[in-house]
Amino acid sequence: MDSTLAAASQWATESNAAVFIRLISGETESGVMQAMSSELSEEGDEEEGADVIEFHPEFTYPIYGEHERIFGYKGLSININYAAGSLATYFNVHYSKRIEQMESTSAVALKADDVDTPMRQILADSICSTQSEFAQVVARDTHMFRPPGRKVHEYSGRSSQTEQLRYEIYSSSFDNAESAKYHERVQALVLFFIEGAQFIDTDDERWHVHTVFERLDLNGQTSYSLVGFSTVYNFYCWPDRKRARISQFLILPPFQGQGHGSALYAHIHATVLASSEYADLSVEDPSEAFDDMRDRNDMRYLLKRNAFDQIKSAPVEQSVVEELQQKHKLSRRQMTRCIEMALLKTIKSEKSVEFGRFRLFVKRRIYAQNMDLLQALDVDERKQKVADSFASVVDGYRRVLSLI
Repeated sequence: MDSTLAAASQWATESNAAVFIRLISGETESGVMQAMSSELSEEGDEEEGADVIEFHPEFTYPIYGEHERIFGYKGLSININYAAGSLATYFNVHYSKRIEQMESTSAVALKADDVDTPMRQILADSICSTQSEFAQVVARDTHMFRPPGRKVHEYSGRSSQTEQLRYEIYSSSFDNAESAKYHERVQALVLFFIEGAQFIDTDDERWHVHTVFERLDLNGQTSYSLVGFSTVYNFYCWPDRKRARISQFLILPPFQGQGHGSALYAHIHATVLASSEYADLSVEDPSEAFDDMRDRNDMRYLLKRNAFDQIKSAPVEQSVVEELQQKHKLSRRQMTRCIEMALLKTIKSEKSVEFGRFRLFVKRRIYAQNMDLLQALDVDERKQKVADSFASVVDGYRRVLSLI
């Protein structure tokens, strides 16, 4: 390797590690300034009443390219600072060294990548221009910000210190100017944490947003911090109803594993159930983690209501699947999965007749859903593919059932 290129490789940085996302709240401008100037640990820090929660994105390829690497810097820190509730934004870049010019016998031009412009292109237009301005906004918004939209649900949780915490869910649409402006700030987070995500069209009135906030009591005053959100699109369903589809669903990393995803999903499902306008609830391209969470919640909901009492063994008639789907407003695919899990839950042994019937029932469904792909294979390979898929499905079902 050319010695100059070898030296140049030392100037490469993984962009996911270089980007720092911070949620900041503070009662005083000086406290916020001091907290932002401090060397923060990954768990965040507190300085003079200021609270900073810091985390990294999972994805930065929409901003810095598919290899998620940045060239030309040492000690690079790309900082996206948000007011914890309002998401007022201050963006800056720090580095210890920047490559300006390196002599080389190679034809490769060596210059630092532009890290500023690509990031600013995805952030909201209304970015604070200085750290001092941002600190003023944070101190103000910590007390004055109120979530956009209409409060539709609240629930409680507990911290590791057994302190009771309060959370609220707000519903909004983009015909509300305040909600549309807030979404301009929150949408960048979608690119950082949902693979393949894109910005949605806020001019389309069929979008609906459900947002979760933590409600805090600071010296007798109420303050809010963003926890997560979901966008839901309302499709037309013949002849006179709507079909709700969850498009984007995100709980911010510091709040994951605390039940907020389940609370948000359960609220969205309850909203669909409560309205005669909706036919069912579906999900666009769910991740494996989301599928697991949804399966757990749907199974708990259905078991609590004895939804499977009429189902004794496989096969299950399609009329039964349709009846349950329409009653509980789940998609056909999801209702079928839940029925299969309910069947597996009652089977004691894989050597039983019941398991044999269950296996045939599930394999027929797998084959029907993948018919075009499977028919291109020879018979033995086709059987093996279906058998492998069945084994994977059963393992997934057992994992879900062990958690409910």
